[in-house]
Amino acid sequence: MLSRTLDSGDPALPLHAVANDRLRLVFLPTIGGRLISLRVDGRELLWHNPALLDDESRTVVPMSSWPVVDGTFASWANVGGSKSWPAPQGWNGADQWQGPPDAVLDSGEYAWRESPTDDGLLLSLTSADDPRTGLRIERRFEIPHAGAEFVETLALTNASDRPVRWAPWEVCQVDIDAGARAQDAAVVVAVKGRLEPIDLGDHHGTLATRRVDGHVEVPVQDVIGKRGFADATGSIAWRGPDGEGLELRFEPVAHAEYPDHGSRAEVWMQTPLPGPLPSLSGMRVDARLAELEVLGPLVTLEPGGSTELVIRWIARSTTRSATR
Repeated sequence: MLSRTLDSGDPALPLHAVANDRLRLVFLPTIGGRLISLRVDGRELLWHNPALLDDESRTVVPMSSWPVVDGTFASWANVGGSKSWPAPQGWNGADQWQGPPDAVLDSGEYAWRESPTDDGLLLSLTSADDPRTGLRIERRFEIPHAGAEFVETLALTNASDRPVRWAPWEVCQVDIDAGARAQDAAVVVAVKGRLEPIDLGDHHGTLATRRVDGHVEVPVQDVIGKRGFADATGSIAWRGPDGEGLELRFEPVAHAEYPDHGSRAEVWMQTPLPGPLPSLSGMRVDARLAELEVLGPLVTLEPGGSTELVIRWIARSTTRSATR
């Protein structure tokens, strides 16, 4: 296994790369502790913002020229990749996370630590304490010596002196541009029962879904919208047009309360638009991507208390089949 620090072209943005026989992961700790690149057998699975980072995660323009965070979507430097946030999201009260962006959990610097294990390497990224939510976020990645799977544990800890109530929320952006011309390309959510997807908003067109054999599929569309799944059973995946893909597996908690009207998993899909979106405080949507989102239950945390969400990542490529 190889672990090394890479030069991003900007000293404020150090990169950490870890690779085994099939996977290469690149982390960007100083921008929200992101996993910015994930390659399986040389094939990239995650979306990154080409206006900010190139295909090797090097800066295209200096970080000093990136948008200055003012709390609006228009000021969000969405570099891409995968990140961990608290849910529910919203701007109507102290019990909602008013991001992205924010200065600590999404855009702030995370501490980096790695240590060897019997099976590979344990990587930890830890945020500063956020005074508004009361939270500290830790992302722990267990990378094996071999294979195309790894495990992430997302932990929320109450670092304040008051009780807080939040749910862990993993948001993984995948590049779906090639799927725009393929009928079988889709985000696939495993479900049980006949519950309709939860409408979490449409901002351009109407996001359509289809139910197929115990799954709900969200095909690639020229829309901007989001759906939640209260009957998700523990798998959300991107199925690419040529067999490549990425699956996130998790264990839903029966009878627990989940954010966003009970959503255990969510799908955001977007298509490029020529101008900013007024409905999202001027957010610029200039790329085609989808978000695979996994949520944990809402938990009241006393000071010092923690809650965790465990996710198994499974990468698939056309050259080799991922380990099951």
